[in-house]
Amino acid sequence: MSPGGSTLENGELPTGSAASLLQECLACGVLVVNARGRIAACTPEAAAHLRAKAERLRNAPVTSLPAPLPKLIRDAAKSGRPVTNLEILPTLPRRGAMTLRVSILPVKTRTQSQIVVVLNNLTSAPVFEQNMRRLDRLASLGTLSASLAHEIKNGMVAIKTFTDLLVQKNQDTELTEVVSRELQRINAIVTQMLRFAAPKAATFTTIHMHELLDHSLRLLHHQIAGKSISLQRRYEARVDTVRGDDAQLQQAFMNLLLNALEAMNTKGVLTVATEITEGKPGTRWLRIHIQDTGMGIARENLGRLFEPFFTTKKNGTGLGLAISQRIAHEHQGAIQAQGEVNRGSTFSFSLPVLSG
Repeated sequence: MSPGGSTLENGELPTGSAASLLQECLACGVLVVNARGRIAACTPEAAAHLRAKAERLRNAPVTSLPAPLPKLIRDAAKSGRPVTNLEILPTLPRRGAMTLRVSILPVKTRTQSQIVVVLNNLTSAPVFEQNMRRLDRLASLGTLSASLAHEIKNGMVAIKTFTDLLVQKNQDTELTEVVSRELQRINAIVTQMLRFAAPKAATFTTIHMHELLDHSLRLLHHQIAGKSISLQRRYEARVDTVRGDDAQLQQAFMNLLLNALEAMNTKGVLTVATEITEGKPGTRWLRIHIQDTGMGIARENLGRLFEPFFTTKKNGTGLGLAISQRIAHEHQGAIQAQGEVNRGSTFSFSLPVLSG
């Protein structure tokens, strides 16, 4: 095996980076040489690697191939032994140098002997991998931009609540503090985008989940009252302390609560409940259930709810649930969904209870 190459041994697949494996799958070319030393078959990919036209290579002698291919093919035919993943540097007239990875496999049957030549052009591999990295970065930037727009929209809920009630009450100290906190959260999100190359790490502190849930519900009071929705709190968890980033967790619950409100018409019922469940010996989980009496979830959509950009809303981004799931995983937790069409839905968010 040549340096940097890989072989098929004991039926095992070669290892390598995802980009290099994809490159090889896409760029593989094949030649078939018959017993008379002529090219019996040539795939378009092989012709492209050799900078030639496939029709000109078919039935041409192997001596028309660039060195050292003719000698390698003749040696393999004579010895009957394969050549695997050998890197060569053929030079074509007026075409410049290139790097090819070659595998030569003698194949014998009762009626004929043939040589199968497999070619991979490695010259463009670095460019290919660079393009893959660039595409990955662009995809990440697109996801982040959409996520940013989604979260700014959620943060503006507090501002809208404040401005609506300001007209009625002129001034409200508590709402002023709430809006100030939400504006700080929006600023942090925008700052994170500007620092895309080095995103801010989550800051974990001790959080009382019932207080965080109450704060999120206060932000949505205007929407809840406007749709005459009945709010039921069932905080049955005796211990509600967890370790986490309060801004991220609030972001997740705002996503879930807004989805629940949007799923219901007027006079629906929104239930926010907590409970403690036992896990493995010595572990306990705080489970937060957000239940609505809305349109529910179609069975075929249950498995796709947390996929980025999947949405059943007319103007939805498909990011709210994906973001909530990411936040749950970053907190060593989990999120699950249950629901039936026209029978509402329940989202359960589980977090490890803070011990001690």
